[in-house]
Amino acid sequence: MEMEVLLDVIRAHMGSVRTPGHHDKVYKEECMYSFDTPESPGGLYISLSTFQAFSDEFVELDHRRTGNCLYLNEQNIKLPLSPEEAEANSTAPTKMNIGGEGGFQLDKKTYKVETRHALVVMPDRARVEL
Repeated sequence: MEMEVLLDVIRAHMGSVRTPGHHDKVYKEECMYSFDTPESPGGLYISLSTFQAFSDEFVELDHRRTGNCLYLNEQNIKLPLSPEEAEANSTAPTKMNIGGEGGFQLDKKTYKVETRHALVVMPDRARVEL
């Protein structure tokens, strides 16, 4: 879709976009219908009018049900640590201790998470990377 046409479609649907208030709950950790999370393939699509999250499989269903066209797509991508970062995290234990200072660390990160956001216009799934 051409950018000018896409912007016209976005402007036409901006009236349905709401800003979450103090008492609004934004469901962005898990899909409303499945156990998909932002780490799942395709990430989550968060409706900008109801603040409910849907996986790639169910966003079309919500669009048909509610008529909402604007969704925020959130994807968390795991990237391996660079060799320098991995070496900084791997220190040899000096004590026979699990999880404590100077001991074996069980919660060492072997990756970093990059979060990507895009505005998605349904039903064409046209994306504007943010």
